[in-house]
Amino acid sequence: MKKMKRFLLVILLCIITWSCSSVKLIDSWESKDFQAVKSKKILIAAKSPDVEVRKSYEVSIANQLRNQGINAIEIHKTFPDFEEKEDPTEEEIAEITKQFKNDGITAILVTSLKNTINTRNDNTPKRVDIPAEYQKRYFFSFNAGDDIHMLPKLSALEGGDVPKVELTSTTYVLEAITYDLSQKKDKQLVNVCLVDVTDPNSGKKILNKFSKIVSDQFKKK
Repeated sequence: MKKMKRFLLVILLCIITWSCSSVKLIDSWESKDFQAVKSKKILIAAKSPDVEVRKSYEVSIANQLRNQGINAIEIHKTFPDFEEKEDPTEEEIAEITKQFKNDGITAILVTSLKNTINTRNDNTPKRVDIPAEYQKRYFFSFNAGDDIHMLPKLSALEGGDVPKVELTSTTYVLEAITYDLSQKKDKQLVNVCLVDVTDPNSGKKILNKFSKIVSDQFKKK
């Protein structure tokens, strides 16, 4: 009976460990011009219709970068009325760019939810190639496949300390993309960072880990 109880305990621990939440870097890319961005004034922007979620991500990432001595500012503080349009005119793009540059901003870091994947625990979510699908993107453009921009709500991810035992997993693929607006349009993309968040049970922990992973891209190598 003792052996059976010990065996069942081991199995239970394996299941719980298997379903624990994780936050990890799955891929990243940087151009040869990325190092120069670290000395620029960087605007941090998070895509989410939930204002509080957006502010939380922007503040967390900006704080991490400022701790490294990088001049990072949150878009909701500097441009509280900024609203990104899906199909801006050339005149609107020029006006926004002028506003950024007048404030000394020549780099932008944008973070959003790239995809949500539901899968069995014994399967691995399909990854994307970097920078193949990003090579034609710049700050004022959208990809046809990027129809999900809402970052996970922090309150919705909060839960107890004991993870749920599930036969399926939910994986959020969060992305952070950095642009250098001083470059020509086809050279503005300088860094892409993809982070895998699986079975989250604490929004605060995810935010902290995600922000740390993103900021680590800017560490001197």
